[in-house]
Amino acid sequence: MKVLILNGSPHKNGSTAYIINKIKEKLNAEIDEWILYKENISPCIDCGYCNKNEGCAIKDKAQELYNDDYDILILASPVYMYNVTPPCFSLITRLNMIWRNSHFLNIEHNFHTKKGILVLVGGGNGEPKHALDMANLLFKFLNVEFDINTDYIYSLKTDTVPVQEDKNLDKLIDRATEKINEKL
Repeated sequence: MKVLILNGSPHKNGSTAYIINKIKEKLNAEIDEWILYKENISPCIDCGYCNKNEGCAIKDKAQELYNDDYDILILASPVYMYNVTPPCFSLITRLNMIWRNSHFLNIEHNFHTKKGILVLVGGGNGEPKHALDMANLLFKFLNVEFDINTDYIYSLKTDTVPVQEDKNLDKLIDRATEKINEKL
C-alpha cells in the first residue's frame, strides 16, 4: 500500500508536522510526502486548455496526483482564515481539469477508490468549515472515501492548547490509522 501525504504547512516542525509524524509512526506502508509550500504547484489559471484537450496545460507536480498510484491520500493543513493554506487551495483548483474534461469532452478520469484522512490544525475559534469543504472537494474528484466521523484528525484550539497537549489527538489518530492498517 502506498500513502500520499499532502502537507500544506509552511512549518517544518510545527503542529501539522507533529500530527503527520505521529500518523507515520502508526502506518505500516510506503509513504510519499509532498511539502506543498516547496512544490511550487500553480493554481488553475482558467486558460481553457482542458476544455479542448485531455489533461492540463500546466506541467508541474500536480500532474503526479493524476497518476493515481497511491492507495491512501492524507490531506494535512493548518487552517488559515477558516480554510486550507494557499498551496493546498492551489492544488485543489487544478482538479478543475477533471470536471472540464468530463463536461466539455466527455473524458472521464476514473481514479481507483482509495482511502482518505483529513488533518486540520489551527487556533482561534476552531471553525474549519471552508477547509472541510475544500477537502471534500479534493476527495470527491480523486475518488477518495472519507468519513468525517472516523477519518478526520484535528486539533483546532492550538492557540490555547498546544497540539502536543491535545488529549483527544491520540484517540483520533488511532481511530483513523487502525482502519487503514486493517486493509494493509
